Amino acid sequence: AVLQREHKGQTHKMQALGIVLLMAAAATAQLHSGDWPQFGRSPNFHSYNGVPSNATHKEWSYNVHNRVVASPAVAGGAVVVGSDDGSVYSFDQFTGELNWKYTTTKTIRSSPAIAFDGSVVFGGYDGNVYRVDKNGKLVWKFRGLGIFYAPTTLTDDGAVLIGSELAQFYKLNFTTGEKIWQSSHAGSAMNSGAARGQGQYSNTIIMRSYDKNVYAIDYATGDVQWKFPTGGGGGSSAVIVGGIAYIGSWDMNLYALNLKDGSLAWKFNTQGEIESHPAYHAGVVYVSAEESKTIYALNATTGEVIWKNNEPAEECNGSPSISQDLVYVGCNDKFLYALDIATGKTRFKFQTCANVFASAAISDSGMVYAACNTVTAYTDEPNDEQLGVVYAINPSLHL
Repeated sequence: AVLQREHKGQTHKMQALGIVLLMAAAATAQLHSGDWPQFGRSPNFHSYNGVPSNATHKEWSYNVHNRVVASPAVAGGAVVVGSDDGSVYSFDQFTGELNWKYTTTKTIRSSPAIAFDGSVVFGGYDGNVYRVDKNGKLVWKFRGLGIFYAPTTLTDDGAVLIGSELAQFYKLNFTTGEKIWQSSHAGSAMNSGAARGQGQYSNTIIMRSYDKNVYAIDYATGDVQWKFPTGGGGGSSAVIVGGIAYIGSWDMNLYALNLKDGSLAWKFNTQGEIESHPAYHAGVVYVSAEESKTIYALNATTGEVIWKNNEPAEECNGSPSISQDLVYVGCNDKFLYALDIATGKTRFKFQTCANVFASAAISDSGMVYAACNTVTAYTDEPNDEQLGVVYAINPSLHL
């Protein structure tokens, strides 16, 4: 609050100073303005960066020798990713050289978010949410209830949103790490990413829980606005387009829900469990499915199929990421697929070390950053084959 002074002019100066300081604080709390600074690229999770596939940078890879389930973020010349070895890595975007490594005590599967100032926010299996600066030095950590598996969402006005395994959902102050509110309304793990609406819907966050419900959470208070029951749980996150949230479920359906009241606009059966989150661009929703081993492009208004690609030999857990002309999806047959955005035909597929759970991050330069991991276990016990590689992929070399 602004201190009140007897002299009116001095009061006005103090108020003006307070506004300037608040604006400065908000500026440092925003997402980085370019590249792919967090899971889904933006807080509404559209997962679209409209750049052509004509990158000129060299390809590189880095083996962290442990699973990389978290999706990479790229911004400000850095690629940041977490690993099951308990560390978050920052690489030079162009050379692949290691900038820094921040190590915690347990697994990191929470996809990180990069802020405008280069600092990084992420959650850990040790029950903490961390913010480290652009050099990998700890700024703050917040102790929550349960492990943090969910992706980290950094909102446009500087809040951190993240759910935990013990059915908790938190809104934190980006600058200090202090809890703004804690929502405890779900009946099971809140492991999906938190998608936030825009414009008139900016006070609504969409989350799903393993209790089989999709929740609309009030951004200001943490209260439940509505919940929608599905036939399955899962960790699928939503993509929000105007007044509609699109979200998948282990019951094999992709749901289109009205943000206003949670009513069903349409649903589409993908013939496979949906663990990934959909992506959106220009009236089309893209989604991958497991048992059907299929990637779909659906009309966002009607849910009708525009195209589908069932070339993958194994389940597709990776969430789609979209560039100007390609849709990237990772699958368990060890490939990252690059599909033609208009036809769905495979333009190329990039072989990785193992399963591709992480969604690709597309930089403003047109480079694509992806990662792979061996079979994922939900414990901290070591796997016989500790393999996880981060890749910088130049699409122009494969088309």
